[in-house]
Amino acid sequence: MVDLVCGTSGRGSAPLEQEAFLTMLDMAGTVPEPKDLAQKLVVLVRDFSGCEATAVRLKVGLDFPYAAFLGFPERFIAMEDELCSTDREGKVIRDDQQRPILACQCGKVLSGKGDPFHAHFTAQGSLIIASHHELKCQDRTRRCQLVGYETMGLFPIRMEGVTYGLIQCNDTRPGMITAEAIVQLESLANAAAHLLRTAMA
Repeated sequence: MVDLVCGTSGRGSAPLEQEAFLTMLDMAGTVPEPKDLAQKLVVLVRDFSGCEATAVRLKVGLDFPYAAFLGFPERFIAMEDELCSTDREGKVIRDDQQRPILACQCGKVLSGKGDPFHAHFTAQGSLIIASHHELKCQDRTRRCQLVGYETMGLFPIRMEGVTYGLIQCNDTRPGMITAEAIVQLESLANAAAHLLRTAMA
């Protein structure tokens, strides 16, 4: 499980979550649409994480396409936009509970399949990868390591069991997401979920 103690500034998670929530509330006064909210959110995520590439996925139908991004190549976004696995006929593949099977590590986090006792997952289901060289074959990403990203952070935007989207942070430098940044980004994701619950109802 990812250690959230070492390297923190000493501030508790409650003040951080309140700060993030107030920031999101301020944004909500002028940003009525989820996609516009995502555009503002990627800027905050870049500031909190220090990563060179940030993005937000939001639920649309069965899938979670990118709603906003900064720093990612357009080609990467186009190739990674869809997560729903499909068969040869283009039909969405579903699990035994009829839920669509979402590909890659983004799909694992969005589906809530992260193991809190796994070395790269937090208790809130976020996935933090400091270097792709540390990953086992079954943990590989679909394309991130192929284009040179070492650091990756995936933070579910989820509330009361409902997943609205995902915050993503990537960087070509290893170890870019600090323990404090993890707490901040999870707080930001929680705040975003509060707002999106109404906006996406």
